[in-house]
Amino acid sequence: MRGTKSRFRIPVVDYNLTYDKQPSGIWHYSQPCNHRVHPATTSSIVKYNGGPLWQDGYTWQNIYWGSYYTKPSSSQWMKRLELVVAHLESDTSYSGGLSTYNVGTGKLIGPVMIPQDPPSQISNDQIAKTLIGWISSGTVADLRTAGAYNIFLPPGTTASISGDVSCNSFCDYHDTANGPNGPFYTVEPYPCAQGCNQCTQDPLDTLTQGLSEEMVEVKTDMDPGTGWVIGNEEICDYCDANFVCNRIATGEYVNSWYDKSKNACWIGRK
Repeated sequence: MRGTKSRFRIPVVDYNLTYDKQPSGIWHYSQPCNHRVHPATTSSIVKYNGGPLWQDGYTWQNIYWGSYYTKPSSSQWMKRLELVVAHLESDTSYSGGLSTYNVGTGKLIGPVMIPQDPPSQISNDQIAKTLIGWISSGTVADLRTAGAYNIFLPPGTTASISGDVSCNSFCDYHDTANGPNGPFYTVEPYPCAQGCNQCTQDPLDTLTQGLSEEMVEVKTDMDPGTGWVIGNEEICDYCDANFVCNRIATGEYVNSWYDKSKNACWIGRK
């Protein structure tokens, strides 16, 4: 049943839990935030369920949705996000370290700006259908199963899943529109004012922490629940329970992922 609420104590703090029994068994919500978490697993043993994984040469494309991104004042923000995605994907320790999961390193192609504004509240189903439409019309690249899209929403737009709303119940997430056939995507609401950044007060740092987690989990679990998981968690979720501020070599704050080769969570710059 979707949206079942419970209580469960994990090592850091006592959370109100909401967990979904989707076809995959898991939803992907960036932590830490006052939002959806899953019951902690009883084992750190990672399991691969046979689904698609990110391969060398796969492609990322950023989609900036809304008239907000057409404004000259937003150009610097978008330039920074383009650099962030390039840095996240090319960092030899953070993204490159995922080779322990038989995951490759991809590339970033040019972004797409969608000038039409999305609704002030948009559901995950609506986002998936809209993305399919953009692909069909040639508005965005047709990555098929060899890549993923980062969909950046404008200020004032919230995403919803099963009644849960961004910046209230979750920070961001990733999903697929059609199982292993894709398209695969992350949804990145404009940075939440509170609850999604334990490291700084910078909105960019808020976004990079969630975005980094979703990119890692897209790569290691493209069709949610069929890739690498720890119980009913993904490899960043497991480390979020004991969150530590980490940065990659270029300085961006990121969420850690479980390194099965070291039986420990990834550690970067402090």
